[in-house]
Amino acid sequence: MTGADSTSRPGLGPDARRRLQDELADLRDRRRELVAALQESDSVGDRADAAETLEMRDELVWADEQIAEIVARLAGAEPAGDSGGLPDGAEVTLRFEDGTEQTLRVAAFPEEVPEGAEETSFTVHSPLGRALAGHRPGDTVSYSTPDGPVHVRLIDLRLP
Repeated sequence: MTGADSTSRPGLGPDARRRLQDELADLRDRRRELVAALQESDSVGDRADAAETLEMRDELVWADEQIAEIVARLAGAEPAGDSGGLPDGAEVTLRFEDGTEQTLRVAAFPEEVPEGAEETSFTVHSPLGRALAGHRPGDTVSYSTPDGPVHVRLIDLRLP
């Protein structure tokens, strides 16, 4: 392969790549702000100052982790813990306990979900994505939600 295809992860479209690059720029800006604030903070202060410094250090660690993850995504790394579940771009039709059916699209990363399609998409690492991994049409699976467990029947699976 040559050109941009040799450095892009398959399935990471231009919109997802742009959103990741924008998020990366924002994170790098925030990281610079945190480093500057930590360098300016004096070593003598009260407990509130110490607590604020600890919060900034925690946020700096979080920002570094997010930056590393996005850089890896942009460089073509597979999702952490990729277990061979549903492939990016697959479509599933599910029947919920109330009898309704819905067709949903699988995305490897949240950034790959097209704007406006959030309600009809889920990621491979979401509770639903992990629950469906390895199942076939006709299987009933359970997954956790903030409102409790949900049981769905896999009606159809269309691979990309």
